[in-house]
Amino acid sequence: MLLRKLGIVLCAALGLWSNSEAAEPCLTPGTDYLALEFMEFDQTMDAGWREVANREGCKVAAAELIKKYRTTHSELHDGQLSIMRWHEGQMRAEVGQNEQAVALFETTYKAKENDSFGWNYYVDATIAFLQQDREALLQAREQLAALPEPSGVNMTDADGNPVEMDWPPNLHVVDDFVACFGKSYAESYGGC
Repeated sequence: MLLRKLGIVLCAALGLWSNSEAAEPCLTPGTDYLALEFMEFDQTMDAGWREVANREGCKVAAAELIKKYRTTHSELHDGQLSIMRWHEGQMRAEVGQNEQAVALFETTYKAKENDSFGWNYYVDATIAFLQQDREALLQAREQLAALPEPSGVNMTDADGNPVEMDWPPNLHVVDDFVACFGKSYAESYGGC
């Protein structure tokens, strides 16, 4: 019981607790999330912000934790910051904070010459979905689907292991947005 209360106090002290959240603590007591290396904090499925987001009612806490991490780690490069803004935006979209999510997503566009994988079309589609603009969503989906696959690309995970990937990336997510149009992001991401 003491650990549970400590977790709630810790969440409140870090500004990661809101009245709308479940009664369970969002952060693991004794875990210094801000001390984690970027890959562990952002890219490990059962650690960092993802550990928090996987708890019932803790998406807002996860978004706030990502924001705190990215604003306190001056050593992060632009690519890492962009990824973190995207992930924070996803958490905000999950709880219906669509305006905040769109503002974050808009900061992740890549320069055209650096976008051979259709990231910008994916961003366009996601924003169109959140703004309930079906025409823009369908246009972004069409542009993404028409993207030619670059030759000689060998995708790997963070550890350098080969990864099989459908082309183009994120088309399945955009197709879910089209199929689930009118539903929430939380209902649509991963298929309604």
